[in-house]
Parts: sequence; structure tokens; C-alpha cells
Amino acid sequence: MSGSTSARSTALGEGVHQIRVPFPGPLDSTLVYAVQTDEGLVLVDAGWQSDQAWAGLVEGLAEIGHAPADVTGVVLTHFHPDHTGLCGRVREASGAWIAMHQADYEAFDHMTAERGSGWLDAQLDRFAAAGADAESLEQIRAEGLGAPPVDRSSRPDRVLGDGARIGTGGRSLRAMWTPGHTAGHVCFALDETGIVFTGDHVLAKTTPHVGSFVYPLTEDDPLADFLASLRRIRDSGLVTAFGAHGAPIADLPGRSDELIAHHEQRLLDLIDSFAPGEELTIWAAAARMRWHRPWSELPAMGRHMALSEGAAHLRLLLSRGVIEPVPQSDPVRYRLVPTPAGTAPGAATSR
Repeated sequence: MSGSTSARSTALGEGVHQIRVPFPGPLDSTLVYAVQTDEGLVLVDAGWQSDQAWAGLVEGLAEIGHAPADVTGVVLTHFHPDHTGLCGRVREASGAWIAMHQADYEAFDHMTAERGSGWLDAQLDRFAAAGADAESLEQIRAEGLGAPPVDRSSRPDRVLGDGARIGTGGRSLRAMWTPGHTAGHVCFALDETGIVFTGDHVLAKTTPHVGSFVYPLTEDDPLADFLASLRRIRDSGLVTAFGAHGAPIADLPGRSDELIAHHEQRLLDLIDSFAPGEELTIWAAAARMRWHRPWSELPAMGRHMALSEGAAHLRLLLSRGVIEPVPQSDPVRYRLVPTPAGTAPGAATSR
């Protein structure tokens, strides 16, 4: 797919346009897709909630001959605020429906709930349960964690299941449940064209964040879910993908394999960070992983996100039988499971 590019939009052909909606972060913009379906103009995601982002969405729609009032519905890849933030304003302008997977619908409600004065204290208790030291806890308290710019006006009114179709007849978007980045992440395949909108599940250059935010480790295994979802979309027969950030993906199977290999290497690196007989908290294990900046230089929010990603990697090692919790440790510590002589830790992991 290729086409003409305007100041804010790109025509991808087949009745599909990409609109760059400003996002105040290192990724610069969220890529929203306007798709002509049998139900009318449907947006894949909506963008960050701000006046600048709204102006960008309105401008992009105008370039393709539409206005917000023309939008029939919004399908959401997941609940994060750079994807859901403008849904309320779109619905106010057009009466459009908003659809999201059930798991992220519940997460959206949690994200937009009122946060009382005890919210930060509850987060600090969780970090302490992960093994955070007093100095780190004080840093987080001083910097704060902030609140996402999303309110209840963007609350979805439809729930999508795996395989759900938006539109009827010869033109429809098909939901593909791809948990990992979030529990309810969904990609949308436009089967008639052979393309898929991958949200944050598969991006051309960026490795999506996959994290576990509850400490000690819970039954949820988001990284295992993510790897399984990557294999599913790799084997789907779809080749061309458009993510919510960055360039188009010309080789979806190849890029999926790169992401799988990336996480498998991080798992091996994490195993190697344990000295023989050593016991590590989640916090200590995450501090040994490689991040875009040294752990000691990460701001509070950066440590929050890195900790969750470290926890997700530990959780998968736990499910693979590579590590085990130390009985009666508080905060909980983990150690390598002894392996038979001549067997490398993690050698039996699935690829």
C-alpha cells in the first residue's frame, strides 16, 4: 500500500488513511487510521487527549474530506491514553460508538477511577513489596507518578471479542486478540486488503513495553501472552502491518520473530545476572537489566515501567521453572532452580 501524503495524513489506498495525531512524548505522534467500512468511517484508535492532538485529528480528517461528525465508530487497540484520550470528543462530535476488548475495558475503568490521597501511598507499598529501598521510595514520593489525561467521557460502549467483525458484507475489520502489551490488546485485520493494524503489539523499530504491575508475582504471565500473540500474528498469513507509532512494517512475520528473539535474549541475560546461589528481589533483578539509561539515572516513572517489565521477565522464568521463590522471604526473593550437571539454566525454555 502506498499513496499521497499531506501535512497530517497519508493515503494508504483501499479507502484507508493514516493520520498523525500529536503526542507529547518521545514517539511524537500516535498514528490513527481512518477506514471506510460498510458501517461508515471507522477510526482505529483516537489519540492523546489535548487541544493540540484534537486539532491534529480534525486537520487530518479534513485533508481526507471528512470531519469528526462523519465518524461512525472507534475501535481501540488498547486502553492506553495515547490511544483512547480523544474518544470522548469524537463521540461528542458524531455520536460514534467506541469499542474495546473486555479485559482492557476493565483496565480503562481502573485507570480513570478517582484517585484519592492514599493512591500514591498504595503504589509505594507495592514497590516496597518488590524490594525497593527507602531512598528509592523517597525519590518516587518526591517526583510522583502523575495521572493519565483520560476521563470517563472516553469510556467504551461496546465490547469486542476475538474474531469480532466491524462492518458487514465485503468490507470489515476483524479483531485479533493479542494480549501482552496489555491484557486486552487487539489488532485489526482488514482481510480484503491483506493488511493489519497492530496498535502497539508490533512496531517497526520500538519494542513494546510488556509489564507486570503487581508485586510479588501473580498468576498473570503477560510476557508469555505476548510471545504467544507474536507467534499467532506471525503465522496469520498477514504480511503488511501498520502500527500506532513509526514506519509501516513490510515483513510482519520477520518483525515478529525479531521481537521474540529480543525477549528470549533478555531472559537469558536475566538468568546470567544471578550469581550461583544468589537471591534477588524483583527490584534488584530489574536494576540489573539493561535499560535505555542506567537504572540509577531513571526517573520515578521510568523505574516504575522498568520494574514492571523486569517483573514480567521474572514471571516467565518462574513459569518455565528456571527460578523459584525463596520460602518465607519478605520482600519475596527469587533464585535459580538448580539444574542437572552439564545443563545450562533456561536451556529447556520454549522458543
